[in-house]
Amino acid sequence: MLNDEKLYHLTSSVFRLPYGIEQDGHAFSIKADNIPLLCWPDGRPCTEANLYLLHCFERGLSRKEGGGTLTQYAKLLSHLIRFCFNNNYSFIDLTDSNFSLFIRVLQGEMDPRKPGQKRRRAGHVKSIGRTCLGFLGYVGELYLEPSFVGPMGTIRAETKEIKLVNQGKQIVRTYWHHHSFPHSEPQVRRLPISSENIAKLIDVIPEVSTTTYQRRRRFILLRLLEITGARRIEVGGIRVEDIYNARRMQQGAVLKVFTAKRSKGRGEYRYLPIAKSDIELLVNFVEKFRRRVINKTVGIDNDLGYLLISESSGKKLATETLTNELLLLAKAAKIDEQVCAHMFRHRFITKLFVTLIEQHKYENEDDFRRALLDGETLKRKVQEYTGHTSISSLEPYIHLAFEEVARFGNILDLLKARRIVESLQSNLKDVFLELTQGMSPVELSILLSDYLNVALEELSNASTAGKS
Repeated sequence: MLNDEKLYHLTSSVFRLPYGIEQDGHAFSIKADNIPLLCWPDGRPCTEANLYLLHCFERGLSRKEGGGTLTQYAKLLSHLIRFCFNNNYSFIDLTDSNFSLFIRVLQGEMDPRKPGQKRRRAGHVKSIGRTCLGFLGYVGELYLEPSFVGPMGTIRAETKEIKLVNQGKQIVRTYWHHHSFPHSEPQVRRLPISSENIAKLIDVIPEVSTTTYQRRRRFILLRLLEITGARRIEVGGIRVEDIYNARRMQQGAVLKVFTAKRSKGRGEYRYLPIAKSDIELLVNFVEKFRRRVINKTVGIDNDLGYLLISESSGKKLATETLTNELLLLAKAAKIDEQVCAHMFRHRFITKLFVTLIEQHKYENEDDFRRALLDGETLKRKVQEYTGHTSISSLEPYIHLAFEEVARFGNILDLLKARRIVESLQSNLKDVFLELTQGMSPVELSILLSDYLNVALEELSNASTAGKS
């Protein structure tokens, strides 16, 4: 019997799905790894839910590390599966009243970790409800009751449209709505993580780390989040070979980063500017710490090449592990605000916008917004740095950036120089951290010298470029 938290498991990395019969009578199969298989709480396979996920798989929904969008669907559908199991309902026998009760149960559940607080916000409840309505619509078709879910159906729900503009093209998206869904709450504004809180996270690393490798990896994780603005899955996918490729670039070094959230799970990459001092920081981690772990675990021949690996197995760190690492540090640092990879991403994009505003002397938000929409070069540069497909999704950062410009006035308008200085500051913090942990004076001297020389060289190059 599966535990109360998880009603699914993923197919293995080598799983193949029988898919058809060839003309010679032989069956052929297709690659079908990372597809979630849902069960009832007593362990029995949930046939309708698995057929629906197979249907979604055939539509090309993402199943990247951890299952991607398919796993998100499995998590959301788990609530309905558990509700039907506890009340002895079959999916096709659900009524409109049953579904309304399901939504009220989701709304009313309290968070056991936070006394007095609801477990889910209204937006999350609606997300669960919409996914479940899509599934129940499929169940209706499965049982030859196509009007099972609809305006006049057994479950009275309707589809609504939202129009988006992406790369100059209008996209119409449909979503389900049910009369029991909660009203939207005022949007909570999530601010970028502050420099002070980043410093607090770094300060507690020695307290919560039991090995040198763990300590170094946690510092590297924080640094990567800050300098790339990448999503969790993107940071976890950074490879050692790409760090060395960036190191070999004479000028304008860029780091290759996988871009998540692409339709049908297609693989895309973006190239982010990276200071040479940060490259040396990463190389130092690879050669002095990561390499030892690989030798003790999987061995060089079986090294898959990911930068952030488990000390015990030598394998790539799971995306959820990165989340847990940040939660651990935030708790130790006694930070009340939310600390997650997305807060670092907010910081990265806001700082990028501040720099663009200062460089091009935009007077107000409307000017900058118009430049993003009309200026192909600027739009392409922003999308290249952030990995966003839609300019409209960058709207919140425009407000944050102009607030920061207004608050601090004219500050350094060269993105490259700013990145170099901040990289050096972070690396000096790293040197101090290692000093407190007993690194030998010789090693510290070499490390400090490397950081300073690289930073001075880059600042000199930036100054020369500015005069030419």
